[in-house]
Amino acid sequence: MEFNTLTATLTNFVTAFQGGYQRLGPAIHGLLASLAVIDIVLIGCWWALGGGEQLANVIKKILYLGFWLWLTTSFQSTAKAFVDSLIQAGLIAGGNPGGQALLLDPSRIASYGLQVTEPLTKAIENVGFDLGDALIFGIAYLGIMAAFLVMAIQVFLAVLEYYLLVAVVGILIPFGVLPATKFLAEKAIGAIVSAGIKLMVLAFIMAVAEPVLANIKFAGPEIKFNELWSVLLTSGAIAFLTWNAPSLAAGFLAASPSLGAATMAQGAMASAGLAGGMADRSISTIRSVATIGSGGKDGGGSSGLPGAPTATASGFVGGAPAGGSFGLGGLATRTPASDASPTAAGPASPPDWAASARAAFKDGGPA
Repeated sequence: MEFNTLTATLTNFVTAFQGGYQRLGPAIHGLLASLAVIDIVLIGCWWALGGGEQLANVIKKILYLGFWLWLTTSFQSTAKAFVDSLIQAGLIAGGNPGGQALLLDPSRIASYGLQVTEPLTKAIENVGFDLGDALIFGIAYLGIMAAFLVMAIQVFLAVLEYYLLVAVVGILIPFGVLPATKFLAEKAIGAIVSAGIKLMVLAFIMAVAEPVLANIKFAGPEIKFNELWSVLLTSGAIAFLTWNAPSLAAGFLAASPSLGAATMAQGAMASAGLAGGMADRSISTIRSVATIGSGGKDGGGSSGLPGAPTATASGFVGGAPAGGSFGLGGLATRTPASDASPTAAGPASPPDWAASARAAFKDGGPA
């Protein structure tokens, strides 16, 4: 079954990106010449100040400059040869050393999905008014096609990423001439290495998976449910493996494993934890507002705020006027003069708890 839209798009983008590096060529060479002149002048000054006794170091600097001149002028071809060798290593490890064209033909991967689901589409057309079977067949069709499209799109994006990096990071390579700006060139080379390792991992996965994808089929026109779920599970597992190729490449560079069943649930667990944290904070905020609004758990005797004065029978402790009580929001409400404490003329002094304790336990026991 013909399906070449994705491959045609990839070919157009690759051609445009390769032309982008050629169009950047004059700017790259001009920058390289400027930085090389600066480095040569610095080498001459350093040699003159050294009194001609550092000839070996001068030769080392000249060789270093020559290496960066060669790398900058041949960066595109060198990067392509390096990445092609990584891809070939992945294909050899996967048992398909001649399958490099598969990475440049993602439409072939998507066409495998169309071949697999062709009997399924006929079954959906002939299902009639059985809504249960129609729903199951429809969900399975969408799942299988989504798995094959994920594989094709991942290959498409990985190849485009490599050509995009080669097109734009070439402008950073001349900065490796000077020690002070060398880190820019190192980052550019690191990006190419990372893209090459990702393509190597994808090449290995696709070399192993292509025979399986090409031979997935239903046994006959009558599709059984266990056969349907087997095809769906197989294509979904390979799609998950392909989708995690970038994390596999990152784990390869970091020397840490990054593939497992926990990877699939990691995003869901993170989302659930975020939602739970937001719910806990919302409940805490509601409780705080309710405590402040009710004036404390005494129903009017405390404002519920740290450091707020509390009401007693004879007045407020902490300098608040006696003869009143805290109402809602901590506002003081006055009581009639006849009910006021005799000490309402002035602020009440705090009770002497130490004296009370001594009087209560005088002579070794309670009074």
